[in-house]
Amino acid sequence: MRMDKIFYNGIIKTFDKENRIEEAVGIKDGKIAFVGNKKEALTLQYKEAVDLQGKLMLPGFVDGHLHLIHYAFVESTVKLFDCKSVEEIVSLAKNKLKEQENENPKWLFSRGWDEKRFDVKRYPTKADADAVSTTIPVVFVRVCGHAAVINSVGLERLKKISEFETVKNEIDFETGLIKENAVQFFYSVLEKPSQEHVELLIRSGIKKLNEKGITGVQTEDLSSLPGKDWQLILNSYNNLQLKNQLSVRIYEQCLFEQMLDFEKFINRGYRGGQSGEFFTVGPLKILMDGSIGAKTAAMTDGYVGDSENLGIVNYSIEQLVEMMDLAMENAMHVVVHCIGDRAMEMVIEAMRISQKKSDRVDVRNGIVHAQITNSSILEKMKQYGIAAYIQPVFVNSDMDIVESRIGKERMHKIYAWKSMIDMGILTVGGSDAPVESFDIMENIYYAVTREKLEGGPKNGWLPEEKLDVEEAVKLFTVYPSYMSFTENVNGTIEVGKRADLVVLEENIFEVEVDKIKDIKISKTIVDGKMVYQA
Repeated sequence: MRMDKIFYNGIIKTFDKENRIEEAVGIKDGKIAFVGNKKEALTLQYKEAVDLQGKLMLPGFVDGHLHLIHYAFVESTVKLFDCKSVEEIVSLAKNKLKEQENENPKWLFSRGWDEKRFDVKRYPTKADADAVSTTIPVVFVRVCGHAAVINSVGLERLKKISEFETVKNEIDFETGLIKENAVQFFYSVLEKPSQEHVELLIRSGIKKLNEKGITGVQTEDLSSLPGKDWQLILNSYNNLQLKNQLSVRIYEQCLFEQMLDFEKFINRGYRGGQSGEFFTVGPLKILMDGSIGAKTAAMTDGYVGDSENLGIVNYSIEQLVEMMDLAMENAMHVVVHCIGDRAMEMVIEAMRISQKKSDRVDVRNGIVHAQITNSSILEKMKQYGIAAYIQPVFVNSDMDIVESRIGKERMHKIYAWKSMIDMGILTVGGSDAPVESFDIMENIYYAVTREKLEGGPKNGWLPEEKLDVEEAVKLFTVYPSYMSFTENVNGTIEVGKRADLVVLEENIFEVEVDKIKDIKISKTIVDGKMVYQA
């Protein structure tokens, strides 16, 4: 067999059943056709040979949960992640409007503020948003995406949407603060982009992913843009796939805020697993509660100093079961955003009920985030085969606030990644970008050290839950392939599997753990083609 390309003289970490280390890989027609030593490789016929010069090759990285299109959208709007004050937010927003004044903008979107980083720790208000514009909607979305502040025009638009009665309790009309579903539905008051623009956003996002060694994502996009037109998103991905312009494999986590929209999706013929080479309809995604930062994560015992606040749940167990049943009947598994323990208890019970009613054997449901866990929740996840989609990067920001939110007595078995893996709970790594960075090296660093990017605390935060380097790498290679039902074609370096690969400039298994975050990507290969080279 004549190879299209061989990579030789490397350290090939295969992650196969024997966990072999080899020296060379051969690729034919986008698939791995040879894995072995350098001497054997150089006796093969090949069109091109690439000397890896002793560098480490791994299966291509997969981000198990992010928001690809929303990441690209946020990159094109006003980014507030580094703001140190409300005044800086207002200044950036005003400057953006001034830049766009000849384009006659219809709205101004911004995201990323975090009051904990401000010199004066306060939320922005409606008055601050009004200072930017009183003629078009202006929104400042918090970093977590579960809270935002809008101006007076935005509030008036929100009052006119058909879902207003269901979200009005999540709106503070005096301060302009909106939470949870009100944030999601606010997107519908903004004019939607063209398909051409959506495709541009996807391509720009994918380019950045390839630069970080990412060859696949499990992404939630259907409600991510102004206008909230899920059909537009699906059309954009499918069109790019037809034009061979996707260099990341997309596994879509399909979010619908209303059962009616999910039913429309099913009635239009969409089913789980409908797949091309680069775009696949994945699970139903459900948003159950909020975030720790916004104090909207659904808690059993409330928050420190705010015991009456139990957070927000978006659905009853009965409503969850109804959605899960429809998903199960249409070949879709289910992944649910849950951060608080009360949200997880409700979702696990709904999954138990739905799975018991179904005759499906291979379900692969999961909980996204799974942060405020306890021993009982972990045991139930193991019992019912529920996976955990974790975000190691959350360590950097969350370690400073969690205990002040939930109290010292509830700190046991939270962010419990080592416990999950040791118990046999499938654990998938993701970034939740644009909430945080999708830099895989940084995510692995956080999983291994549980320290901040600049270092500390000494020995890490909740150090009993640290992962070793191999476990952390598997979060972004081996484990995500199982949750996308592609373990037979992805996730390891074996003959017959897709040639989706990443080469690192340094060996992640040999450097000091505090240096992991600094390792650079040398090459990213997707379908046998070099899509990024340093």
